[in-house]
Amino acid sequence: MKKVKHMRPIFKLTNTDDLNLYDNNPPPLENQFGISLLGKMKVLSSSDISSSMVGIGMETLDRDTYDPTPLYDSLCASGCKWARLQTGWIKCENKIGVYDFSWLDVIVDNLLMRGIQPWFNTGFGNPIHTPVPAYEKIFQESKKPPKNGMIRGYVGEVPLYHGEKAMTAWKNYLVAMARHFTGRVTHYEIWNEPDMHRVFWRHLGQTVHSDMDETARRVRIAEDYIHFVAESAKVLRAVLPAVKIIADISHPVSDHVRVAGIKRIAEQVDIVSYHNYANTPEIENREKVEFLRSHLESTDNELELWQGEAGRATRPHHSGCLATTEYIQAKYITRRLLCDLQTGMKVSSIFTASDLKSYYPDGSDQEFGLFRVSPPKPKLAYFSFQAMCTLLAESELAPQLLIAGNQINGNMSSSLLNYRFNSVAFLHHQTPVFALYLPENIELSVPPMQCEVKISADLNFRFREPVLIDPLRHTVYTIAPEIVKYPDWAKGSAIIAPYPVTDYPLFLTERSTIELEDKQ
Repeated sequence: MKKVKHMRPIFKLTNTDDLNLYDNNPPPLENQFGISLLGKMKVLSSSDISSSMVGIGMETLDRDTYDPTPLYDSLCASGCKWARLQTGWIKCENKIGVYDFSWLDVIVDNLLMRGIQPWFNTGFGNPIHTPVPAYEKIFQESKKPPKNGMIRGYVGEVPLYHGEKAMTAWKNYLVAMARHFTGRVTHYEIWNEPDMHRVFWRHLGQTVHSDMDETARRVRIAEDYIHFVAESAKVLRAVLPAVKIIADISHPVSDHVRVAGIKRIAEQVDIVSYHNYANTPEIENREKVEFLRSHLESTDNELELWQGEAGRATRPHHSGCLATTEYIQAKYITRRLLCDLQTGMKVSSIFTASDLKSYYPDGSDQEFGLFRVSPPKPKLAYFSFQAMCTLLAESELAPQLLIAGNQINGNMSSSLLNYRFNSVAFLHHQTPVFALYLPENIELSVPPMQCEVKISADLNFRFREPVLIDPLRHTVYTIAPEIVKYPDWAKGSAIIAPYPVTDYPLFLTERSTIELEDKQ
């Protein structure tokens, strides 16, 4: 397979002076004492990066919600390393026992040649094995496939409830797919959001076990899902010994988590992915992940956690977001990825590459994409995602490093509430990188505030040429020596003041960590 060695940006962030794009928020590092503009950061492509936690969602292609062809080069230019694909049983087997993966081949191969590793989310139903009479009637009455995205993909129609014959067909499908993609895809996620049982875990288009009371019903569904995972994993491992099996639980605090722990799901899978659409990324973030780990951990094997889906729409939708702008979406992505690094996610997948046409049951579109469709056009979030891919490339969380913020000169007579920062430190090729920001409600805009920050690293730590990076504008600023102090009482520490803090992360590191764009 021919590989794309280097992919330079197809789109460049050129309109950073357009305050409308930034909800009228001026550049936070402009006109700040001791800070001077150096240039624009040079972003890395996926083929430039060897490893990263950052992924992109390319879901719903089984339902033809957009054409991925125009996006391949741009996704490579973003620097992401993982792509989540839904495999669409309905699209792969139209005649019993005859499989056509050609549509999925095209996507997988285009990603691989650009340095992006696909992983599969397997599903959903198939009318020849899991027929739903009400759906078939809608198909017959439609001149084209129905606008209803759920029906169009037989979304949520679980073969487990259609009897042994349907389950055998499901297993045969998994085996055929694993054999076909051997050497290309090794990670298989079993189903999507089974705990969203009114949408993604159904029988004949209806919720299952409806004769049970709500508590017992939810527990029973969780038990059914674990059985379904075990049966699916067994046949996949038989044909693909190196396969990595992923269980999916959308809510980190749910019946599925508790039951999965009791039923020891960690013995059946290698990875558990969860979805985190919290409107403000930091809300209960660490607490939820700790809860998830505490219930799922096993002494028998090491279980990885992935954040498999999270994003922010640029128009009002079902989740109840009030403010839906490109600027808010861009801020959200920087904070979501950093929160997932903070909680030890091995992969963090942003939903989604493109806006989705005719996704919802009423045929309306969904606008979580980094790109708009018809024609493809990047949103501001694409560029913040691009910057984060470069900054987090080949990085590892570093609890031995510290960045902390407080009032300048230790003025303790004022309220501390404005100084409740979120801080993250990591190593990029053994060079410290620090981030500090105010985790305000994502829908609000906070002007930059001045504080004093303390940096601590190893005993020999001292900045050579510190810079600050703004991921929303791709700008890099130098920090003047006069605002950096090295206290005698804390060897290996530095204090910077005044230091600007805003409501999304600015990154502090050495100038040598980042390349600059060539001046035109």
